[in-house]
Amino acid sequence: IIMFKKKNNNIKAYDPDVLVDINSVSDAWLYERKSNKNLEYFNRYKSYLRKDDFPEDALDKMEKSTEKILSYCADPLNIAKSLNTKKRGLVIGDVQSGKTANYLALINMAADYGYQLIILLAGLTDSLRIQTQKRIDSGFVGAQSDTIGDVEIFVGVGTSEERHYAIPMTNQKLDFVKFKKENANFKRSDLSKPVIMVVKKNKGILSQMAEWVKPDMDDIKSNNILIIDDEADNASVNTKNQEEDPSVINKLIRDIFNNFPIASYIGYTATPFANIFINPYDDEASKDLFPSDFIIQLKEPDNYFGTKKALFNKHHVRYLDEQEDNFLPVKHTKDIEVYDTLPESLIEAFNDFVLTNVIRTLRGQVKKHRTFMINVSRFNNIQDKIKYKVEDYLKRLSNSIEQCYKLPVSEFCKDIKLRKLYDQYNKDDFYAGIRTKYSWNQIQELLNVEIKKFKITIMNNRNAKNRFNYDDYKDVGARLIAIGGFVLSRGLTLEGLTISYFSRNANAYDTMLQMCRWFGYRNGYKDLC
Repeated sequence: IIMFKKKNNNIKAYDPDVLVDINSVSDAWLYERKSNKNLEYFNRYKSYLRKDDFPEDALDKMEKSTEKILSYCADPLNIAKSLNTKKRGLVIGDVQSGKTANYLALINMAADYGYQLIILLAGLTDSLRIQTQKRIDSGFVGAQSDTIGDVEIFVGVGTSEERHYAIPMTNQKLDFVKFKKENANFKRSDLSKPVIMVVKKNKGILSQMAEWVKPDMDDIKSNNILIIDDEADNASVNTKNQEEDPSVINKLIRDIFNNFPIASYIGYTATPFANIFINPYDDEASKDLFPSDFIIQLKEPDNYFGTKKALFNKHHVRYLDEQEDNFLPVKHTKDIEVYDTLPESLIEAFNDFVLTNVIRTLRGQVKKHRTFMINVSRFNNIQDKIKYKVEDYLKRLSNSIEQCYKLPVSEFCKDIKLRKLYDQYNKDDFYAGIRTKYSWNQIQELLNVEIKKFKITIMNNRNAKNRFNYDDYKDVGARLIAIGGFVLSRGLTLEGLTISYFSRNANAYDTMLQMCRWFGYRNGYKDLC
């Protein structure tokens, strides 16, 4: 593997590492067609990313890595029994490092080279599936999926020409279990376009898909299928003994894969530990999802905020004390009494969110989203109680700020809540460098404006249909306090995540890495996290 760096827009991007079985894979099919191929889908997607200030060097590396991944997949136009009819691979990328952008690039390029049917397995929760569907709508379809056939709302790649370029068989409201072909709002002339489904890893949904999604299904004809498995280490892996029938989700994915003469399965994950322990020697007729053909490890660009910059950097981490007054125990039942008063550590985190919001606004990032994550319980009713306590504190702090933000500092600090806020900014080493740029008077002046914009929401399965939509705040920038548990633990992107208050137990290293949502890209505010 040859790796190289090229500096562009002050961001360094890197080529991926590749492990490939040269006895089972031939990439010749793609490179034989490359010179005559007009990459309409991929170039459209690239233009969309470019408008979103995606660095040119990162775009260049993405195109090369996408081409490499696709070349190791099955040739979508080859119906002969040959080397290139069934392929299984794995793509590894760090948590929140841009895997979604990468598989969107793959979907677009796969459509250019002839893949007609694409299934995207999007986690276990409605929130994650809806988030993924929205990204597919913007990055591949070109229109909001639930408006196609009606008054279409064009988004992402479809805005410039006001067209949609693929048929979504799911939408932002309905998964495949309810949204079947007879409900689809597309014209027969659309059937030449690629078909895509964004589905949860759910027994009922995948069972219906395994019955219907076949080469001869109704009006949609396709001999090939591309299955992209987001969070491939979660639910997809067979957890049964070799002598037993495979676990349900695993079996259904394999059934869909084996329905087609030409099929590629690609798992995406940041934590591939479970995937590499899949039995590679399963029976020939129904092979498991072991990535027997290729494994590709994506390399994050140097502006990625990962383990070295976040988790192992003392500047960004405060350790919680389980013995603190009013602290919710890490292990608790759903009937536990929640503290009447917020623990001091949570008040400190809340104050950090107030202060960092003001600082980001002073930096000119007025319309940028900011999020404060509180993840201390997996129980929905406990999350409700925490929300009530946080709402109460927000109301009292906001009232105090409204009454005092115009007063001299000596008067301002007579309120004990405001004194804590003042001391946190002026005495905590975390703000030492920032204090040299922004005086307390500048901070105090904007406190009332910022705190009035705060919203509090619960993100869990029970609240999935009414989940917070960052797009509703794209013109003003969200100031969100997100409370949740399981839904916040994997895959879901919290836009502008700045403060994380996290107290959960995990049985495995990879589970903990996924639960820590603070990794990602923090351009312009990583020092505030």
